[in-house]
Amino acid sequence: MVTSKLLLAIGIAFMPLVSSRSSLRSVDSSKFPPVHEIKHLVSKVCDGGLRLPGSPYHKKVVDFIECQLSGMPGLKVEKSHFEIAGWQPDGNSLYGAARFKIGNGRVDLVSAMGYCLPTNGSYISGQLMYVPNNVALKSVNVKGRIVVRDYNLLPIPEALIQSGSYYASHDTTTNGTYTRPFVTPPADDLLASSLGGAAGYISAFNVSRDQLESYYSHHSGIHWPIPAIFTGAEQYQQIRAAAKAKREGSIRIDATTGLVEVPHLIATLPGQTNKTIVVATHTDGDTYIQENGPAALLALARYFAALPVSARPATIKFVFAASHLAYQKDSDKTVALALDATYDSNGTTSFVVALEHLGARELIPVPAPKGTYGNVLEFTGEGETLLWAVGPVKPAIVAATQVARERKLDKTIIAPGFPPKNASKVPAYLSFGGIGTYYHPALVPTMAFISGPWSLWAPGFGADAVDFDRLRVQQMAIGDIILRLSSYTKDELAGNYTTYREERAKGFPSGDINTSQGDQFINPDLKF
Repeated sequence: MVTSKLLLAIGIAFMPLVSSRSSLRSVDSSKFPPVHEIKHLVSKVCDGGLRLPGSPYHKKVVDFIECQLSGMPGLKVEKSHFEIAGWQPDGNSLYGAARFKIGNGRVDLVSAMGYCLPTNGSYISGQLMYVPNNVALKSVNVKGRIVVRDYNLLPIPEALIQSGSYYASHDTTTNGTYTRPFVTPPADDLLASSLGGAAGYISAFNVSRDQLESYYSHHSGIHWPIPAIFTGAEQYQQIRAAAKAKREGSIRIDATTGLVEVPHLIATLPGQTNKTIVVATHTDGDTYIQENGPAALLALARYFAALPVSARPATIKFVFAASHLAYQKDSDKTVALALDATYDSNGTTSFVVALEHLGARELIPVPAPKGTYGNVLEFTGEGETLLWAVGPVKPAIVAATQVARERKLDKTIIAPGFPPKNASKVPAYLSFGGIGTYYHPALVPTMAFISGPWSLWAPGFGADAVDFDRLRVQQMAIGDIILRLSSYTKDELAGNYTTYREERAKGFPSGDINTSQGDQFINPDLKF
């Protein structure tokens, strides 16, 4: 971790430069949308349940965003569409669209896995086969079986996460582990099961089914050629016993597939120059955490649109991307690739600020009440850890640490990325944890805000998953960053990205923002 003395020295070196360039360095709290307005925005974006890309529920959210933007002075709104191979569960419910039986007896479950094979009224059956997580599925004959696996939770040492950090708030710790399900979705298992000819796949959580109902994952948008479900702690022992007895299981998934049009919005707010700060999020989602980013962009757009042009040194471009819940076709990728292609020539973008999953409250699993198997999730009373990843740009690193201190951001780690570091590639830290991982490996100067609580994909927590006071402070901190970065030229914000781009041009290995995992299943036969 960078020492506080070193950070102070760096900060002193840059503070005169920042303060001399911009008279407005922080968002005025009295003029920023109050908590009740932010709650309203989040509710309008998130309260409709599952919002898969291109679905009627997703389009309704985008229509609301577009309507809000149209009423803000000076904003130019552009709307476009792109096609993906869509997937939509019956009743817009991942829980209601799935059925599971052992023999002839129905067994409750958590949810269907998104983009798995629809069977539409029919069951696909096979012998239940439990495979421990320490056994590679590709080494096992799973043909015709319904594979049962424990949901694989990977504990990450907190000390590892903070090992290269620039700053960590006093309430973060380094002596424990960070264990969240978003880190280890069962994509590798689904691929191995599909290639191995399995009849189906079950990922068994050791956490209460009721709390996880309609859990969504994996969000790659791969159309897996097998039906797949999540189950909860209440069903775990029954399923394990059935697998041990080699009983037959049956899975039914009711869903429709087909090409869908996905809307994508960009709202541009002109500043004194065409030098541009891009602020990006995505509009599809499932919960109040995933994704409340559009509400943040609306609050920020409202605030900045009300400022005089003289207070906006840079143009601000608000990107409301989509298809993150089917990220093989995520339009944030399209934007990132376009910015990369023009950055060295006539591109005006000087920096990207990506944001997701703000204001989250921390949940942890604890033993279920006596006599009940497994764990239940409980709020700790603290905020979920926020990773604020910042690329190798000194003014941005300094501004981030200053803002974090000034706003007294809780449970916040400012770091060069999510570990591990790989010095054999550019950038050395590939992952920013979310959509920032599109822009940063594209070698466009980037910072990203993200958290990954248990409530990320579990919609049952509703608005309780969000601390709205915390959410507002985080939104204002992002506004502070926009103001401070706006004072710099594109060259001043290039930082070590210039070296990265030169090394990539010479053939040095670079990070790939695309993934080839399951490519053979992305565009299925759409005539189910």
